[in-house]
Amino acid sequence: MLRNGGSPAQAGVVSFSIPDLDITFRAQFNGSATECPYASLLALLEFVDLNPHLFKNKTLEIFSDSESVVRYVNNSQVDMPNDLEPYRSMALTYRRKYPYLLSLVRAGNNPATGHHPQPDT
Repeated sequence: MLRNGGSPAQAGVVSFSIPDLDITFRAQFNGSATECPYASLLALLEFVDLNPHLFKNKTLEIFSDSESVVRYVNNSQVDMPNDLEPYRSMALTYRRKYPYLLSLVRAGNNPATGHHPQPDT
């Protein structure tokens, strides 16, 4: 299967974890390695959107181990690859609806992979 840019789609994993609610989600995703972290963020934001009662009156702090996701979503003025722009656009649409903080976490501390987050300093 070829993607829009002509590159082959790959099997990856979309995952997120909400330690305070003891929730971990993982699902197969057909996309590139650079798309998976964006798809994970969007899956989490969709979960928030579908379950607003779980997040009412709470500050959403989201951690990602992808530097590009954090950089591009936090700074919408930065030019990014055209194939990833729809992901950022969707993340920013969710941010207007549910303000969230997005921070970088070391890959070994990512709770979606079974570790507890410690923000990078």
